[in-house]
Amino acid sequence: MTLPTLLFVATALAYVAAGALFFAHLRSGGEKLSGFAARALGVAIALHVSFLAADYALSGRAPLATVHQTLDVLSLVIAVGFLASMRRHRLPVLGAFITPVTLLLFLAAALRGQSARVPEGVRSLLLPFHIIVNVLGLAAFALAFAVAVAYVIQEQLLRKRQVGGVFQRLPALDVLDALGFRLVTIGFPLFTLGVVTGSIWAARLGNGLSFSTGQGFGVLAWIFFACVLLSRAAGGWSGRRAAIGTMLGFLCAMAAIGGYVLRSVGG
Repeated sequence: MTLPTLLFVATALAYVAAGALFFAHLRSGGEKLSGFAARALGVAIALHVSFLAADYALSGRAPLATVHQTLDVLSLVIAVGFLASMRRHRLPVLGAFITPVTLLLFLAAALRGQSARVPEGVRSLLLPFHIIVNVLGLAAFALAFAVAVAYVIQEQLLRKRQVGGVFQRLPALDVLDALGFRLVTIGFPLFTLGVVTGSIWAARLGNGLSFSTGQGFGVLAWIFFACVLLSRAAGGWSGRRAAIGTMLGFLCAMAAIGGYVLRSVGG
């Protein structure tokens, strides 16, 4: 077994451990569980960085050279972004929702297949810029998705008047709503740049107006997030509707990623 493989398995197990601890904290509370979960996530991040370094040393390719390597980086950025935001906003319970997303993307990166080579004539700084802004935008959307899931659960508990246990550990609805809006506001311009630069790059490849399944879901995700922002600005569309719109937008973005991964594996 190679070193990258060992590090990949260790990283996945560390994310599983962190997710289990965050879920236990959500269920039972306690500062010790929260601290253990944060440390486990920190270990997972350190192992993740080591895996990327070992994988780069073995393959000789940059971290964003293929869709699978991009997923590796995306899952790392999400984990680091959550850990940073957790320390700032003190919302460790959201780890129960964001850690599974990180783990899923990290495992999806293992489905390695044939990645199409970029023709020499269209290689430029546009492609790495397109990938970087998409990664940052999707990371913000992933955090917004976790916040939206927490909002929907909290609202359901409030409607059923179950105001103990998990309800007391989840943040207040207005806090979740404001944080979700802030994250979507951060992610949307980055994702928009990704869509625009992706369209320009596709035109340079000679694809014209044709769309793959992944690109179609990507545009649909952009539409959902645009509707969330426009509706909040124009019609005061917030709360549950905004949370559901955020969740649908992120699921479309994940479907877009799935399309690219399956296409590379099938190729």
